Amino acid sequence: MGELLDAINQERAKLPRTTAVDQKLRDFLGETGWKDLQKACKDPGIPTATIHRVIKQRGFRVSYSALRRIRMVVQES
Repeated sequence: MGELLDAINQERAKLPRTTAVDQKLRDFLGETGWKDLQKACKDPGIPTATIHRVIKQRGFRVSYSALRRIRMVVQES
């Protein structure tokens, strides 16, 4: 890898893996709902926009970018 990519990966490793939004969403969905969300996040056939719409329809206000971040974290685990 090049120096730039090494620096980017080092900086990314410093970022927190979870946030308050993650915990609030997990509490809102419950354990079963959270597991379903994780499965959906790992499925490349399900667009983030679809996940976002469904969660908003269920009454939880979350930004699209927060879901993208959650999805990235879940896919890396």
